[in-house]
Amino acid sequence: MTEAVVESPDAARERHANNLELFLDLVFVFAITQIASTIAADTTVRGVAQGLLLAWLVWWHWSQFTWTGAAIDLQANASTRILVLCMVPFALLMTVSIPEAYGDNGIWFAATYIGVLVVVLVIQASVSLGNAATRASWIRYASVASLAPVFVLVGAFFDGAARPLIWCGAVVAALIGAMRAGSTGEWHINPVHFAERHALFVIISLGEVLVSVGATAAAKNLSAIRVTAVVVSVVVACVLWWIYFAFIPTVTEHSLRMATPRERGSLARDVFTFGHFPLVVGLILYALVAKHIVQFPAGKLKVDDRWMLAGSVVFFIGGLMANQWRVVRRVAPERFVAILVVCGLCIVGGRARSIILVALVAVVLAAMQIVTLRRLNGRTTT
Repeated sequence: MTEAVVESPDAARERHANNLELFLDLVFVFAITQIASTIAADTTVRGVAQGLLLAWLVWWHWSQFTWTGAAIDLQANASTRILVLCMVPFALLMTVSIPEAYGDNGIWFAATYIGVLVVVLVIQASVSLGNAATRASWIRYASVASLAPVFVLVGAFFDGAARPLIWCGAVVAALIGAMRAGSTGEWHINPVHFAERHALFVIISLGEVLVSVGATAAAKNLSAIRVTAVVVSVVVACVLWWIYFAFIPTVTEHSLRMATPRERGSLARDVFTFGHFPLVVGLILYALVAKHIVQFPAGKLKVDDRWMLAGSVVFFIGGLMANQWRVVRRVAPERFVAILVVCGLCIVGGRARSIILVALVAVVLAAMQIVTLRRLNGRTTT
């Protein structure tokens, strides 16, 4: 018979993100900007892929803090509070090194990455090893996932294509560790806290869109067409906010709360740790496109921008579809139709002004969301 998990008081009560976690999140606000800048410097398939590899490594870094904070209140305990505060400058150094992570700053990125992640694993161990059920889960996870930062450190000593290839090993190790732990394991997870933390990261990523648009507009002379470009670009961001925050956080939090302790770990892993990363990728890609729209408001989107615009919708809406399937085993067909329409617009939209093309994307996404909400009105779950 499986031993039931007795949740700690911190994990049992409904708890929201605390000020310490929000302070730490400021580092990752900067990290998103750094990743976007890195991708903007090389918008080829290779450049974007390498940028997204860095995005995953940073996302995994933040995710480990979130899993730890979901089990215990990091701010309430003096020891964990001190540890997190001590890690902030090193996490910031990791973020500073992102643009040259494949160059001269690779060793700085790796050293700070492994240092912070090891400390987080130690904090997780202090929580998980005290309970028989969660102890087994953590050991299955850490026995493989602890290799991820080692891959990052080893890769920093190689140049050229070898470095990103070795860093892909870090991704594989992290994924295998998560699959091993979540398949049959149990974890301390506070549903309110966990859902809220991931919703806040979506806000961080949406903020990158606003920063890209605003900073680009501020560096240029305002004109009627540039103001129009700003408005249209931000409208898409507003629609994406609506698509996510209309009901996604509520539904996912409810799903976590209703899951048994044994099911909760795998659900949190699939819907949040795995399932929210595509949403972040979609928003980063759109931030790059929005910047170029405001920079050249009278022009047309280049091929690179159009495939990134299509990719942003594929990742964001496709991520929502994957999460919906994981929670309720069905997919809203209008989301699939919206992806096809947007991809079609990007393929044939080479002759249209960027403002018009992005405005059409906003209309398609808004129409999709209206259909989704009308369908949800007749259901109690999504």
